[in-house]
Amino acid sequence: MSKISLQSIEKSFGETPVLKQVSLDIEEGEFVTLVGPSGCGKSTLLRILSGLEQADAGRVSIGGMNVTDVRPAERNLAMVFQSYALYPHLSVADNMMTPLRMRDLPMWGRLPMIGPLLARDTYRVMQGQVREVAETLKITPLLDRKPGQLSGGQRQRVALGRAMVRQPVAFLMDEPLSNLDAALRVHMRAELSELHRRLKTTFVYVTHDQAEALTMSDRMAVMMHGNILQVGPPDEIYANPNCLEVARFIGSPAINTFAAEIQSDGHLALIGTTLSLVQPLTRAPVTVGIRPEHLFLSPTGRFQGHVRYRENLGSDVFLHLDVEGAQQPVVLRANPAQAAQVTLRNRVCFDLEPDKVLLFQSTGERLPCALATREVA
Repeated sequence: MSKISLQSIEKSFGETPVLKQVSLDIEEGEFVTLVGPSGCGKSTLLRILSGLEQADAGRVSIGGMNVTDVRPAERNLAMVFQSYALYPHLSVADNMMTPLRMRDLPMWGRLPMIGPLLARDTYRVMQGQVREVAETLKITPLLDRKPGQLSGGQRQRVALGRAMVRQPVAFLMDEPLSNLDAALRVHMRAELSELHRRLKTTFVYVTHDQAEALTMSDRMAVMMHGNILQVGPPDEIYANPNCLEVARFIGSPAINTFAAEIQSDGHLALIGTTLSLVQPLTRAPVTVGIRPEHLFLSPTGRFQGHVRYRENLGSDVFLHLDVEGAQQPVVLRANPAQAAQVTLRNRVCFDLEPDKVLLFQSTGERLPCALATREVA
């Protein structure tokens, strides 16, 4: 295992800049996820790390060695693609053995029929490696099958196995679960996390699915517009986004945002109510962010709205409210017992947890400020 470092990476396709001075350090054994919307540059950054794409500027280092101009095959990195990229005419065992053949055998040892006879001992070692990895991934019964005889989840395991047999410095994964159905994606998230804990090898994972990033990562890097906006543990990024773009992208349902204003007396005017700030700030327009789980129904709540939609997820019910002064529906999480008393078009009162409110400047940057305990001015 080795530390991976990407320093000031730039990349353009024609006149379109895709990566703009991107830097990221990945420690040995970390599970780091690059997450962001389509077109933000995360897959391009992964391909530059793997050597499949050449950066216009910047440096790629693995274990302190500059590999910016080193061929992909010599970087000892294993890539797992969204499409699995399995050879349909080969068995699972042969698919998994292919990278070992390419790395460990001379040209004559790869010849059909006579190759296995001339390099019998090497083939025996490679077969043992394949069986060991198959047992780890619980795919031993599938070794004689062809990819066309496998389910999506089984193909994904085979693709992982083909990467694992090489014992790489790091696994690079480009949206490997996107072709699976929802239930299988949840299952494979747990399996990948467990695999990472067992292997103790570096994982660099690209996804646009924030649920994957939040549930599997040691750290996540949120990318937008060719830049990394924030890097940190998932809990930290969710609770303390450093800008409005990160706050809006991370979290489902999305964070509620409101146009508000800090008044001349230092209080915060928010959808018809005035709230006190712990540290009064200079008068200015701001954006207030509050996540659905930090709003709650209360008969004495300071805010009111009419229920326009009930989103029943079983353990939780999300109420979508029309609130006067809010530019879009306000989403509030309620438990099923509370929500059972609420019907469409009901008027409800609700309140917020003051210490969970986030404030952002008009430029989108986070303001280090919190609301005081409940108080109506």
